[in-house]
Amino acid sequence: MSGTEIQWAEARRWFAKAAEDQRSAVLILAADPPLIDPAAYHCQQASEKMLKGLLAAAGIAIPKTHDLRRLAGLVTPLYPMLAAHIDVVADWTPWGTATRYPDLEPDLGVMPEDIRDALVELDRLNTAIAALAP
Repeated sequence: MSGTEIQWAEARRWFAKAAEDQRSAVLILAADPPLIDPAAYHCQQASEKMLKGLLAAAGIAIPKTHDLRRLAGLVTPLYPMLAAHIDVVADWTPWGTATRYPDLEPDLGVMPEDIRDALVELDRLNTAIAALAP
């Protein structure tokens, strides 16, 4: 296997975990009533893993962070064609903490429509990433 193939194999492992988080968000949102905070958390996790997968695909060391804006700053120069998608998901960092820990941040006011929009954006980012894969 070439270096690129090895890097993309590692990236695919990240993308598979991202897909599990995205699927979890879909299922949780479908609950009656919808579980908004856990769905938001899984959207944040899916986007984090997609960004880390892109770093792996480029052979870049993956930092231990949940800060999507920081990850976006590393990924966007490598994949400028994904900048519009990355910019959207980079704002979801608070969904990883505020939706789980009530003492960290005020209620973010995440609504079911926000999660549906996030899932659409995750699909778009996933499609764009798939088009880059060798």
